[in-house]
Amino acid sequence: MGRAIPSLLSLLWLVPAGCVPLFPSPTDPNASSSSGTASKPTDNPLTALRLADGDDTRQYRGTLSGADQVAWFELGTLYAGDRLTVDVQRVAGNLDPVAAIFDSRNEIVAYNDDRTPDSSDLNPRIDILMPGPTDTYYLGIIAYPGARTTGDYLVTVQVQRQAGALRPRTQIVYLDWRGGSNITIPNVGVFQLPPFSATQVGLPAEQTAALKRRVQEIVRERYAQYNLLVLSSDDGPPPDEPHSTVYFGSRDASAFAISEEIDTFNADPADDAIVFTESFAGVFHFRPTLEQMAQALGNTVAHEVGHLLGLVHTADCNELMDTTCYNERILSPQWFGTAALDDSIFPFGLQNAPEILSWLLGLAGA
Repeated sequence: MGRAIPSLLSLLWLVPAGCVPLFPSPTDPNASSSSGTASKPTDNPLTALRLADGDDTRQYRGTLSGADQVAWFELGTLYAGDRLTVDVQRVAGNLDPVAAIFDSRNEIVAYNDDRTPDSSDLNPRIDILMPGPTDTYYLGIIAYPGARTTGDYLVTVQVQRQAGALRPRTQIVYLDWRGGSNITIPNVGVFQLPPFSATQVGLPAEQTAALKRRVQEIVRERYAQYNLLVLSSDDGPPPDEPHSTVYFGSRDASAFAISEEIDTFNADPADDAIVFTESFAGVFHFRPTLEQMAQALGNTVAHEVGHLLGLVHTADCNELMDTTCYNERILSPQWFGTAALDDSIFPFGLQNAPEILSWLLGLAGA
């Protein structure tokens, strides 16, 4: 998921993976921005589904009958190390449900749209070790934004107290500029990619090596606070350890890039993404410099890696997970921060990306 042409937005959100869509310029009268609200909607009542102090399981059957409806549940107090499982099943109608966990600060903790990344099972499931701190947590359930589905659902919430600790782990990201045949990215497609050249993004061929080096530097800068290692195919073959690969090449009519999934809590350290380099040529109102194009590619890679770590879309042009801004904005630095969720994710709440990344990756040098 990412930043998109409005006329294609509804199509993009049907893709199970994360993507960085193309957006109109800031002068385009059709350009728009959407964001979630910072407080729970008052027209959606809160249902108490408080979990007991020990291991506990609760169920609730409800109905979502409108696009603006949010089913809110208070889960009670959860502690670091508690294992929380949320299982939402459609039981009537054509409902395509989405589930998200929030803390008392209105910040999202976990999100799931489809149980399987290939969309073969649209019923969401969240299974996480709570990272902390001790707090009152909330579950929100909505119909998938824009899909206009309705129906009944059954939600089962289970807690296993002090099941273990969420331990940060270093993530390796491999930037693969080599191209190749039959490159398969699950849930995205199969690609035939030539070796990367700066000509693919509209720059002279002689700038290829400098552009690749600068993109690697920028991705490292975006994740400098965390235990994330950025390697390049220019430096050697892929590592033997589990790693995510970002490929470069090809064109997409509506997206700069796409990842195979939004991977909640980085459950799979070996999922992949592709940056559609040919989509960067001719989509800006002026010809970018090498540094500006490096920023655009670096921001895009960092955004897609964010999805592979579990981050979702926000609505803040300065924030790396933004999906609302115009094309020219990615030509200058964007950074991880706390920002409102985009309405394509959830009509409420914030995402504190630095905190989530610290849970999953750990802080560099700590």
